[in-house]
Amino acid sequence: MAHSLLNRLKLRHLRLILELEATNNLHRAAERMNLSQPSVSKLLQEVEHALNARLFERSSQGVFPTPSGVLAARHARLMLNDIDRLQLDMNAMQEGTFGTVRIGSIVAALPQLVSPVLARIAETEPGIGLSLTIDTSDTLLLGMESGRLDFVIGRARGLLGPTALDCRDLGQEPLCVVTSCHNPLSDPGTLTLHDVASEKWILQTAPSPMRRAVEAAFTIALLPLPAHPIEASSMFATIDLLIHSRLLAVIPCSVSQHYETAGMIRRLSVPVPDFLGAYSLISLPDRPLTPAAQLVFSALEQQAIVNPDRPVQSCI
Repeated sequence: MAHSLLNRLKLRHLRLILELEATNNLHRAAERMNLSQPSVSKLLQEVEHALNARLFERSSQGVFPTPSGVLAARHARLMLNDIDRLQLDMNAMQEGTFGTVRIGSIVAALPQLVSPVLARIAETEPGIGLSLTIDTSDTLLLGMESGRLDFVIGRARGLLGPTALDCRDLGQEPLCVVTSCHNPLSDPGTLTLHDVASEKWILQTAPSPMRRAVEAAFTIALLPLPAHPIEASSMFATIDLLIHSRLLAVIPCSVSQHYETAGMIRRLSVPVPDFLGAYSLISLPDRPLTPAAQLVFSALEQQAIVNPDRPVQSCI
């Protein structure tokens, strides 16, 4: 069956599936593929025949993926991403390098883990190209699942099924409450969430683990979630917004330290319970890493062992 499908399925079949999923319209899909609509209809018939499944339901409103179509689109995206990766790696080899490693990371892992390792690899491994994406765990995991990232430093708990992932805990991420240096809010050194619940906040967008941790902290304190006129997924955007306002925010202490030293923000004495847990080195067990990606993966794991406050453990 696999050999039969391999002989019958073409790259333009895969692209058609994704174009129809994106546009829900045969005419627009045909335009984006630079084909006639009859050609696109024929391609759709071919791919549905090859997979022996109806992938899209036709109606006067357009074409919409069936459950089989959703599954086919997921695999089509993975396969086309792998083709793009092949082109990148071939170009890299021709230019004298030996592959690009695409890493996703939460911002808290940068100062003591990701940045030192990548800087060292850039100096010692000229044959490896590095691509780093910084985002929230939920977005990074989707990027890895779709094939855009090789592996992720983040949190998987509550976001994807644990059996679908290989997780190796790297360490904790203490959180702290911060505000701008020009905020007149008094801090006697004993502030609690009750003292600052009436302030306006910047919160991270849902459903990120940090947003859930903040919500849990206020719930445990028997407080409603504070007024938050701004939600931001970017930690750097949060810092910039703090500098230009009197808002409060929760950020990783490892990130806060740099901006505190620079005199841009100040840390408040509000304790934040540790509801985040450890962040992890996460990969997909059914998608083996390339040799270059494995080298970077192992270097990050080794750095976490060297860092005394970041022992590597198994992720249950």
